[in-house]
Amino acid sequence: MESILQSLQEVVANPAQEVTRWQQMTGGKVVGWLPIYVPEEIIHAAGALPVSLWGGSTEIARADAHLQGFACSVVRAVLEYGLKGTYSMVDGFIFPSTCDHIQNTADIWAGLFPHRPKFDLVYPANRQSQAARGYLEHLLAGLVQWLEELTGQKVTEDKLRGSIRIYNQYRALIAELYSLRSRRPESLSGPEMGQIIKASFFLEKAEFNRRLSELLPWLEKRKVRPAPRVRLVVTGIMAEPVEVLAILDELGGAVVADDLALGARILRAPVKEELPPLAALADRHLRLGPCSTLYDCRKGRGAHLQQLVAEHAADGVLFLNMKFCELEEFDYPVLKAELEEAGIPLLFLEVEQQMSALGQVRTRLQAFLEVLEQGAVS
Repeated sequence: MESILQSLQEVVANPAQEVTRWQQMTGGKVVGWLPIYVPEEIIHAAGALPVSLWGGSTEIARADAHLQGFACSVVRAVLEYGLKGTYSMVDGFIFPSTCDHIQNTADIWAGLFPHRPKFDLVYPANRQSQAARGYLEHLLAGLVQWLEELTGQKVTEDKLRGSIRIYNQYRALIAELYSLRSRRPESLSGPEMGQIIKASFFLEKAEFNRRLSELLPWLEKRKVRPAPRVRLVVTGIMAEPVEVLAILDELGGAVVADDLALGARILRAPVKEELPPLAALADRHLRLGPCSTLYDCRKGRGAHLQQLVAEHAADGVLFLNMKFCELEEFDYPVLKAELEEAGIPLLFLEVEQQMSALGQVRTRLQAFLEVLEQGAVS
């Protein structure tokens, strides 16, 4: 079991190697997609490998010549990797209309790499609109056509249903992992949890499902640290750099639930297998729940976080704000007011993937955990 866990960590450490291995073994196409909500099932049904492009901690040397200084570290790293040739094994790219930064990067990408196939996944701005469902089905049908041209394979209804079953199994297994993290946080470290989730973005899902299903019973009995003194819910785009999670572990805290874009948000809402496949995938997008990247007239994210705190017996909320992420920054004042009214402690930390100086992060985390511990004692 240690070797299985290590294999997942190795995938995260060198994703290009794993993607190239799959490509050489299968002869299939690789499709890279930018965060956050892309229907991987369609890519999978086309016989391609979906690979999620969430940036990384690479040094930014060339991308800043093409992006504004206030572009977030995710798109800066994605463009940097593209300019460095890191994505040479990727055959096609999908850019969802998640935010202005990704849409702007999509236009820059088209100018820099005009011969690399690209699909713009422009979602409806208002999911509550009566026209949203029909528009989504039409949009996904266009994605199917683009993938068929890219891969040379027909995306049939049977293939889509098979892929949907595999991805629903994936979400169910991840839900078991999340339950384990809440019940027995001593079973795995914060970085290990993050690495398992991230490995799923580079492995073919049936293979990932096999490894995780073998790993879960072993994790149930494993103990790598004492029971945490402080339990936290983490929200934001991603829990990176991973050193933040390591510091949290070291200080006696543990993440027991999350509302991360690179985490629980992407795993929500299993696809309804009884519906026609494209209608089911469109329906899932309409049921994804509160997220800073999706229009929500009801502003339900604060209530969702309060529910997570209650369900997982958490002591507070950690808001990891990806620097220059306007959508998260727009949500924060509302969340802060609602959590304060509910009496839930909240810490705001600004991070970016390329940051290396973490002294201030450590100091603020330590102070926050000490306050929560004293509150628990009193």
